[in-house]
Amino acid sequence: MKKIGVYLIIIFLFIAPVSAGVSAKEKPGKLSYGNSKTEGMDPKILSEIDGAVYRAIEDGITPGAVVLIARNGKILKEQAYGDAQKYDMGNLLDHPRKMKKDYIFDLASVTKVMGTTQGIMKLEYENKLSLSDPAAKYIPEFGQNGKEHVTIADLLTHTSGLTPWYPTYLYARNSKEVLNYINKLPLEYETGTQRKYSDFSFMTLGFVIEKITNQPLDRYLENEIYKPLKMKNTMFTPDPKQKKKIAATSWGNPYEYKMIDDPDFGYDVEEDPDMFPYWRNYTLVGEVNDGNSFYGNGGVAGHAGLFSTAKDLAVLGQVMLNGGSYGKVEIYNQETVNTFTSDQAFGQGYGFEKAKNWYMGDQYSEKAFGHTGFTGTQVIIDPEYDLQIILLTNKQNNGQLPSGSYASTGPLSKKIANIVYSSINR
Repeated sequence: MKKIGVYLIIIFLFIAPVSAGVSAKEKPGKLSYGNSKTEGMDPKILSEIDGAVYRAIEDGITPGAVVLIARNGKILKEQAYGDAQKYDMGNLLDHPRKMKKDYIFDLASVTKVMGTTQGIMKLEYENKLSLSDPAAKYIPEFGQNGKEHVTIADLLTHTSGLTPWYPTYLYARNSKEVLNYINKLPLEYETGTQRKYSDFSFMTLGFVIEKITNQPLDRYLENEIYKPLKMKNTMFTPDPKQKKKIAATSWGNPYEYKMIDDPDFGYDVEEDPDMFPYWRNYTLVGEVNDGNSFYGNGGVAGHAGLFSTAKDLAVLGQVMLNGGSYGKVEIYNQETVNTFTSDQAFGQGYGFEKAKNWYMGDQYSEKAFGHTGFTGTQVIIDPEYDLQIILLTNKQNNGQLPSGSYASTGPLSKKIANIVYSSINR
């Protein structure tokens, strides 16, 4: 009997630590701060990010930026550069407002994946919608002019056939009127035959979420995703009191004015931009730059309007790397993540972009996914390396180029991504 007891104790001593280790590993972790060397990255190479960002600022690409790099659930770099506001309607400020790492940015189209797509993922996980459902199942009026069979999946992959862009605010003054406008739109091409990146697809998805949940899009995302994850700096329509913590963007809306006014600028709009009396003539701080979001939807829309910080976005990125959970909070599961971030149509995931070398660099894995925003925002998430690369900039505050466009931060994002991947010990 004594020998049996000794054997049992020995077996327990060997098994107990292993069991505890498995439990600890399986429990979805929360972000914490760590050391790049400990996480298998060369700190000397990683430090080259600083020079890349400072050069971009000197070259006039952007007045400021925040970079966050995380691996294995550890934030290894979180740094602010340059100015959060350098100009006011083209006038250089006597005392530019310095960027800080906890400053809030207008995410522009990153809203599509860190806002709307997150809501669709959660609803799909909870069996409240199916990706094969026609959008008209939830918005019957949408099912006209060839849109009867456009599915949620078609909208997520930008293969719906809906036009990429049009200034709804010339005819719609609120979200109800915008939805009516979308419902009446004809398709620009046959659904599923090609991919044309479309704000209208994600505007529609935002309305689908509202119909299913019987809540405004911003309230649903806050209650079901951001608040449970304690993402306190992620929101639509920020409180004006937060302006000092928000990076400034454009000098009014000159780019969209030109989109309407100049047929050679990429869009053929018959209307005169001067028929719209509400053009903003001040520097935007805490107001979404996108016109269809601001003028037509009061700042809350499925394609643009979300504001956030680099660290808050890293929390949401970690949810996806964790397989849908963060600590005790479950948003969806690993199967959901796999479905939405794998190739679905024309190299596009559901909402998420794949294999975009122009901002993801040259060394990402096949599992990597991400998105960009027109204001100068980029997120890259790579499950193969348990890696996040987040670059937020306020490039619009430098003003337009002579062509009327803004400088691209894609090359800067690509440079940063290449530095990050090169720093990984393989």
